[in-house]
Amino acid sequence: MYQFRQPILLVRDPELVKQITIKDFDAFPEHVPVFPMEPLIAKSLFNLSGPDWHEVRSALSPSFTSRKMKLLFTLMANCSDQFISYLNKSGDAVQLEVLDAFTRYTNDVIATCAFGITCDSLKNRDNEFFLMGTASRFTGVKMFKFFCYTLCPSVMKFLKIGYFGAKVDAYFRNIIKETLKLRRQQQIERLDMINLLIEAQRNPKNTEYKMTDEDITAQALIFFLAGFDTVASAMTFLAYELAVNPDVQRRLHEEICRSSEEVTYETIKSMSYLESVVSESLRLHSNLPFVDRRSTKPYTIEPVDPSERPIHLEKGTVVWLPTCALHLDEKHFPNPKKFDPERFSEENRPHIPSGAYIPFGSGPRSCIASRFALLEIKLIVIRLLQNFEIVPNAKTAIPLIPDKTSFNGLPADGVWVTLKPRSVN
Repeated sequence: MYQFRQPILLVRDPELVKQITIKDFDAFPEHVPVFPMEPLIAKSLFNLSGPDWHEVRSALSPSFTSRKMKLLFTLMANCSDQFISYLNKSGDAVQLEVLDAFTRYTNDVIATCAFGITCDSLKNRDNEFFLMGTASRFTGVKMFKFFCYTLCPSVMKFLKIGYFGAKVDAYFRNIIKETLKLRRQQQIERLDMINLLIEAQRNPKNTEYKMTDEDITAQALIFFLAGFDTVASAMTFLAYELAVNPDVQRRLHEEICRSSEEVTYETIKSMSYLESVVSESLRLHSNLPFVDRRSTKPYTIEPVDPSERPIHLEKGTVVWLPTCALHLDEKHFPNPKKFDPERFSEENRPHIPSGAYIPFGSGPRSCIASRFALLEIKLIVIRLLQNFEIVPNAKTAIPLIPDKTSFNGLPADGVWVTLKPRSVN
């Protein structure tokens, strides 16, 4: 297929997906750069390649190990307590537009876990950190800029049209600059991404690569952009599915009740049905329609059937892995539009081709923060169901009708549900 003038190879075979992203990763180690004229985005992990990518990936990876997730869990839990406390303050049923509410929750989690900033965005609705996040969303003018860059990148570069406005760019630069200055002067150490990047800057694994303060700013910013809307959208779809599938919600609530009343990292890891429910929601509602890879050397896809012929790819060939199409393919997921968490039960999960389920991408360039995102989603779902029953109301659209001007697949007027307080025995 073609993306304007760019030829694209669309790969829809799960085994070939694994081959390209894992087995032959050395031939397809790059993404197509997004807004390379924007300095902070150009230096982000997503856009980097070669030794620079390896160095930054190695520096960031320790932020997302199981041990670090367990430590970051405390910061997440504080944000979830704020969230539930706000919803509980009236003591009555709450009619809620969940995308807005969850976006504020994810904003608070990223602010504290990545930037060391405390927000309470449901209470302080116009806090500056949240407003800068909404100004960075991939909607409206920014979507138009993206398509213009795809169609005519040289013109966009000549006109110096970037993704951010001057105000957003200056805000994030200043906030990281002041944070770095304060921590260095007062020798402050805090369990967050900034601290790990400072350590990587002091003790680089690759002596040929020197991480600058601008590099640190770029990684913190891309983490914010990647987690601000996408995780909130995933939470929104999940809340909707629980509202319109009460049997699933009831079973999940029962699993939560069987666990310890205090939510801990260990109890979350032990909840198998919660894992199935979240996995099924991510399958049915993919955040991105595709992920891409670009070859750095010539490559041949060998035939596996006598009727096929070899496909020779030149250096620089772009490959798309169609996430939505793979997740909704009835060959891999029978009755694919049905919300059925049993697909991901311990018994059934091994039968799903690994290349057919790629909510966070696949291989070494898969989303580095997937553990963080999953923990964030699971925690808020547990806390919600401990306190509320999620039910549809008159404003709940069934089925959802996606907004044609947005990439997230959600309705233009949001997703509405009612939170009914659970009785305390």
